Amino acid sequence: MFEVFYIDFGNQEAVPYGRLRPVDPSMSSAPGLAQLCSLAHIKVPSLDEDFGQEAAEYLSDYMLNGATEFVATIEEKDTSGGKVKGQGTGNILIVTLVAVGSEHSLNALMLQEGLARLEKRKKWESKERQIAFGSLEGYQEEARTDRRGMWQYGDIQSDEEDAGPVRKPGGRR
Repeated sequence: MFEVFYIDFGNQEAVPYGRLRPVDPSMSSAPGLAQLCSLAHIKVPSLDEDFGQEAAEYLSDYMLNGATEFVATIEEKDTSGGKVKGQGTGNILIVTLVAVGSEHSLNALMLQEGLARLEKRKKWESKERQIAFGSLEGYQEEARTDRRGMWQYGDIQSDEEDAGPVRKPGGRR
C-alpha cells in the first residue's frame, strides 16, 4: 500500500501498487492547489463529538452546494507543519470565510447555529483578535439564548483542552 496525496483537493488515500500510474514529468513540479485551513476564532466539534456531524454537513452544504464564491481573510498561519491524517502537510491558514455579497462570515453563522463555539480567550491577545472575538460573541449568545445546536440543553461544559493544565498533587513524604 502507498500513501497518495492528491494536490488538487488536498486529501490522501492508501492505494495498492496495482492502482499506481506514472505521473507526467510536467505535472510533478506543479504546486499543490489545496491549502489546509481552519476557521478563525471558533472551535468546531470533531466528527465523533456531539454536533460534529451536523457541523460538517452545514459546512459542506454552505460551501459546496451552489455557485457561491467566498473570500477568505487569512487571520493567522499555523506553521507547526505537522501531518494530519487525511489532510496532507504544511502550514494551516486560519481564515474567516465570507460569501461574496454577504455581511456575515461562515465563522459567525456556525456560532449562530450552535455548531461551533468561540475559542477560549487569552488575556494577552492582540487588539485585532479582541475586536474579532467581540464581534462574534453576539452570534454565540444568540445560539445559547435560543438553545440551538450544542446549547440545546443549556450551557455546555468546557472540554479538557480549555480547562488548562492538570496539576499533580504535591507534597512531601
